[in-house]
Formats: sequence, C-alpha cells, structure tokens
Amino acid sequence: MTNTGYLYYFYQSISWFFLVYGLALVSIYFGGVFLSHRAVTRNKRRSRFLQVNDIVSATDIPSVTLIAPAYNEGKTIVENVRSLLSIQYPFYELIVVNDGSTDNSMELLIDKYDLEPFDATFITQPIPTATVNTIYKSRKTQFRHLTVIHKNNGGRADALNAGINFAGTELVLCTDADCIIEQNAILKMVRPYLEEGDKEIIACGGGIGIANDSHIQNGILKKLMVPRDFVPTVQVVEYIRAFLIGRMGWSEVNGLMLVSGAFGMYPRTRLIQVGGFNVKTVGEDLELCIRLRVHMEKLKKPYKVVYVPETLCWTEAPHDYNIFVKQRDRWARGLWETLKLHRYLFFNPKYGNMGKFFFPYWCFFEFGAPIVEFLGLICIILFGYLGFINWTMAILLFTVVYLLGCIFSTVSIFFYVKNFKHYTSGKQLAELLLAAYLEPFLFHPVLVYGQMKGYYKKIFRIKSGWGTMTRKGFKTTEV
Repeated sequence: MTNTGYLYYFYQSISWFFLVYGLALVSIYFGGVFLSHRAVTRNKRRSRFLQVNDIVSATDIPSVTLIAPAYNEGKTIVENVRSLLSIQYPFYELIVVNDGSTDNSMELLIDKYDLEPFDATFITQPIPTATVNTIYKSRKTQFRHLTVIHKNNGGRADALNAGINFAGTELVLCTDADCIIEQNAILKMVRPYLEEGDKEIIACGGGIGIANDSHIQNGILKKLMVPRDFVPTVQVVEYIRAFLIGRMGWSEVNGLMLVSGAFGMYPRTRLIQVGGFNVKTVGEDLELCIRLRVHMEKLKKPYKVVYVPETLCWTEAPHDYNIFVKQRDRWARGLWETLKLHRYLFFNPKYGNMGKFFFPYWCFFEFGAPIVEFLGLICIILFGYLGFINWTMAILLFTVVYLLGCIFSTVSIFFYVKNFKHYTSGKQLAELLLAAYLEPFLFHPVLVYGQMKGYYKKIFRIKSGWGTMTRKGFKTTEV
C-alpha cells in the first residue's frame, strides 16, 4: 500500500471516529433535554406541596451558614455584605472571610458594621488553613448573625475552609462575596434536604445567572437585563443550556458530579470528614463534589447530589474575550487536575455508577471534547490539502451540526423563559436567540482556544494560578 493509500485509510478511520463521537454526544444532549424536562416538571409539582412560606414558619428546619470569601473587594464589599445580610431564613449565619486583602476591605467592614475583635485561638479548627488572625462580631443587634474572619491569604479554597471551621450550623452554603443572591434562595436550597428521606443529600447546587448591566438596588436584583456586550450575552445562553439541560438532567439520574463553587450547599459534617476544599487545585468545586461522592461510596451509604433549577445567584460574567479566555483556561486546568487526581474511578465498578458511567463521561466528553474539536480542525486542514474531503458533504454535515446546536440552544432558552420568566420581553428573547445562532462562529472557537490553552499549560507544566479576573462590577443604587 502506498503512502497515499495509508493516509486515505487513516482518513476513513478518523472520519468514522468523529462521526461516532458526534452521534454519541448528540444522543447525550437529547437525553439531557428529556431528563431535564422531567426533572423540572417534578420540581414544580413538589414545590406546590412544600412552599417557601411553609419553610419560613417551620421550627425544625436545618440551620445554615453562608460563607463568602473576599479578597480586595473594597469597592463593593459593604454593599455585598448588606445584600447577604438581607437573605431571608430563620436560622441563618453569615461568615465573610477576608482572605488577606491588601486594600481597605477590612477597615470598611469594621467601620460600617461596628465590628469588634475576639480571640479565635480557643475555637477548634479541624481543617488546616492559613493563619486566622482575628474574628470580628458586630456590636449592633441588627448584625448579630454576621461574623468576619480576618486571615492570612491562602486562596479561595483556603478561605472557604476557614469559614467551614468556624461555622456552627448543620449546613453551609458557599458563595462569593461579589455575588447577588436572591433573598429567598436559602429557603429554596434547603427544600431538597427536607423532602429527601431515604438518601442523604451531600451537595445541592443552585442556578447561576448572569447579571451584567442589570439594575441592582440595595444589593438586590431589581431588573434583569440582557448584557450589552456580546461576550456576556452568549454566556447567558451557555449558562442556561449548561445548568438547565446539563446539570438538571444529570441530577435526575443522580449523576451530577459538579456543584458550582459560586453557589453550593453541603452538610458541614461531611465537609469536615473529607477535609474541606482542596487548596492544591483551581477546580476545587468539582474536586470536592467527586471526593464527597467517593466518601459516601466507601461508607456504602445511599446519597444524592441535587440541583435546584431556579436561578438563585447572580454573578458577573467576563465582559471581553481576554478575560473569558483566562477563565476557561483556569477551568480546563482544574478539570485536568481533578480527573488526574481521581483517575482510579475510571470504569471502576467498585464506585457504582459513578465509576462505570459518570466519571468516564467526564473523561470522554467534558475533558475530551475540546481535544476532539481541535484535532478535527487539524484533520480538515490536512485532508483538505490532500484532496480527500468531499466538500459538498462536509458543508452539508457542518450545516446539520450547526442546526442541531441551534435547536438545543433554542429549546433551552424557551424552556428557561417558560418555566422561570426571567427574560420576558420579545426584545430580550430575540437578543438571546441571535447570540445563540452566532455562538458557533464568534464564541465557540474562542472557548476551545481557552480550554486548549489550559491543557497546554498542564502538558508543559507551566505554572499558573487563578489569574487576574478584572471585573467591571455591578452598577448599584441606594434608596
């Protein structure tokens, strides 16, 4: 066989690989649509029997501590804490962890909330963290459930661990100090813990929304707007698709492996048992969720990781391509580190469905998809140059793939709007649909570039931390 013959044989083989891989991925997406529809319908049905007002008036509901790490958030820290203090829940504590800020964050908090220092050395700290210098409590009665921890810098995971150490409640809810949280968010997040009887809820994630250019008043989202810039607008579509179709679907089969670090609730006891968040990875939220599942598998206790579909937490998305690439570079490195750390799970029946199905899915599709897309682009260039590609069929196939992607995005958007009614005007709907249809051309290639950049750093052992994530900040008003 000639060299050209070998190349053509390789071309046929690789074409079949891409076809099978693509069909498998599309099948998973269709399954996700079906499962998420079933899950949302069940969630709405359950909410009729256990409503927010019922939870507010109950006396036997679990206590919750919200932990919010903060580093150099001086420009918005006072408003952010005010927002977090306004959350409605009967048994609620707020711990703000000042992670060695070098700006005036601590001074602003002390002044605004009339904080006084307390000695923290006598408090047991089961999870090792960077040194905690001082614990602050407010002298004012209206802020009695606020605690501020001032510690040496150790990173976000370390700050969360410090908050877990000092929390005195059954559940802890981890978020970021710059997030806007719905006032009834905790009331909705504890509902799965109250409903579930035969299985222990080890993690519960809430919907994350993007609030760039929205109207914030006194730390509360008053009017949700579609972002003015294209990059955050298309991320709205991405988040809707990923959270509603992806995570809701996996939650339905108890296959959820990730609870977003921006808004995740856990039993404090379980967090201490597994040693809290891993400070050695930038993907600490994914790694913790997997480690909690492994812990329960070893204990042979039935458990669930659940997802609340309502958008309960609003964050600011990267507003330009440069910051977006840094974010996805970091996420890709975190995924690499976590999958490598827990590689023993790969097709390991000892860990049940997590080992047999869920972890391999993450390896093949969450981790593998950017690599397959990148290799596909190289193959198109190579085989196109050699004249092996039937361009008529290639264009037809691309059109089919593009239309399928548009269908999934359109279904996700309408599904979200119908059930949660956040984007209600025709103009907003049109803007989201336009972003969805432009996504494959103007957004997705940059996404793959960011992911491959993260993989490149891991392959060649290029050290890189969280990186600088410059934010515009929310425009807030006071009344």
